[in-house]
Amino acid sequence: MTQQALQALQEFELDDAEVHLWVFKRSSKAERFSASYVRTDEKLDAALRDFARAERAKMTEWIPYGHLAQPTENGCLSVGVNDTDFLLLKGLVDRPELECAVNELGKLKNAVGYLVKFVCEDKTLYAVRRSPTTWKPVYKKRGVVNTIFKDGELTAVEGVDFTIEPGFDLFALDDALLVSNKRGFESMMQYRTGYVQAFSQLADEASFVALFTDLTPLIEHVGQNGTHLRRMAVIQEKALYTGPGYLDALRQVCAKHQWGVQFDASGLIIPTVETAPVIMKLLLDQRLVSEITQIMYDVPDGVRVN
Repeated sequence: MTQQALQALQEFELDDAEVHLWVFKRSSKAERFSASYVRTDEKLDAALRDFARAERAKMTEWIPYGHLAQPTENGCLSVGVNDTDFLLLKGLVDRPELECAVNELGKLKNAVGYLVKFVCEDKTLYAVRRSPTTWKPVYKKRGVVNTIFKDGELTAVEGVDFTIEPGFDLFALDDALLVSNKRGFESMMQYRTGYVQAFSQLADEASFVALFTDLTPLIEHVGQNGTHLRRMAVIQEKALYTGPGYLDALRQVCAKHQWGVQFDASGLIIPTVETAPVIMKLLLDQRLVSEITQIMYDVPDGVRVN
């Protein structure tokens, strides 16, 4: 499905597509988002087509979305739309545009991001970009499009109000999301929530808790750090710690290489603030020794090959 979506993205006829710009914010309601349509002029429409054309040209390959996966230089991450909040946003931007048109500049401030709908015949391509923390007239970067809001329309000009930066963080086509900027995607779709839930479940899992004398130092080390939360989600996903003899093997290897991880008399891990990072790497199976050179490595992502 993803390969088909990537091919469909490359074949999508941007030149003939209608352009509809929506700006969205967070909402405490069930919809999770609020969205407003912003009328645009032909000059800005052309710039948005160019941005989409340039972004998709970089996408020649894809890999499945993973907690630690990152887009390659010429690739993207693939996520199913049903695994994210995107359908909630899609439901809002698929409403009739003129019924949702914004007529006040203030409604565009502090938006989470903007979505551009490219509509060509019976096909719709959604391109999404995270906005700056606050949209203000201070953003002046090479390649951006300055815009001004006048008479209910956003216009590309030399002046102020907003900048529309080149590129998009993700494309949505059919049932696939093609993500080129993981951080932007996770921020807009609140994908980080899944990591927090995964860690909460892991901290309550009997087989995981049973590895330690006290889980508190590890929990404090992870905290709300996004990278640590992703790593703990991968630990839960791999569940290597559930294998037979895992704890005994871990203790023997730590002693052999003098990694500093402490164990009590019964063989349980004694986590500390200092050893928490090493413990996480070991649970991820990301501290490896080359059989050829005997050099030890910490690897960013362990992809199993056998």
